[in-house]
Amino acid sequence: MDEKHGSEVSAVSRAVRIVEAVRELQPAGVTEIAGSTEIPKSSVYNHLGTLENRGYVIKNDGEYELGLRLLPLGEAARQRLGIYRAARPEIEQLGSDTGTNTYLSVEERGRATVICRHMENEIDLGSIGTTVPLTTSSMGKAILAELPRERVDEIIERHGLPEMTDSSIVDREALDEELERIREQGFALDRGEHVKRLRAVGAAVLGPDGEVRGAVSVAGPERELRGSFFEEELPDAVLDVTNVIELKLMEDISI
Repeated sequence: MDEKHGSEVSAVSRAVRIVEAVRELQPAGVTEIAGSTEIPKSSVYNHLGTLENRGYVIKNDGEYELGLRLLPLGEAARQRLGIYRAARPEIEQLGSDTGTNTYLSVEERGRATVICRHMENEIDLGSIGTTVPLTTSSMGKAILAELPRERVDEIIERHGLPEMTDSSIVDREALDEELERIREQGFALDRGEHVKRLRAVGAAVLGPDGEVRGAVSVAGPERELRGSFFEEELPDAVLDVTNVIELKLMEDISI
């Protein structure tokens, strides 16, 4: 469960839930959105009308989609992160060099959120803004391995150990052993733990203060990510890129 502020405003909460539902379902009508959010149709209709007037959703043939008014908000949130500014060109180059999809993610509210990606194949781990469990992805495990034990405990208590596939880690002792292995080798492997038959390699990015800022990962189908390419070449490439990003962060302590 996500943390909730004690003075949460119900109207704002409903509006956010409706926007999130539109994002997941678009295009979608009032009935579908109401069913997804369990908010009365009349309330959904009124909220959508206000959001449409403000440009945050648009209506086409009776169905709603997200409006472009949201773009500046998302970009402003992303640009405030120094790791995004430092890593963006490196993520694109890494994808081109390795022929893999590449991702930059950060931890927020106990999950990994994708803030930058470069696409080289059709098997996608997640679009910008996608959140995934930290325990089922290479980028998430790489982040977890660098967090203090008490923070890891908090995350597991809140989100548990979700079973995304048969390969997901669902035992705390097994997770602790995996995190120790990641600390020793410096990178994390995902052998179909998040998406079946998808593999990934991830490594954490540390800031000048030694705290984890995020993670870089590469992903692709298991038929392409195998053998020494998966276990040696890609980890070396990912670690090289995280090193470059960390040096760039060091160059500008204000980032």
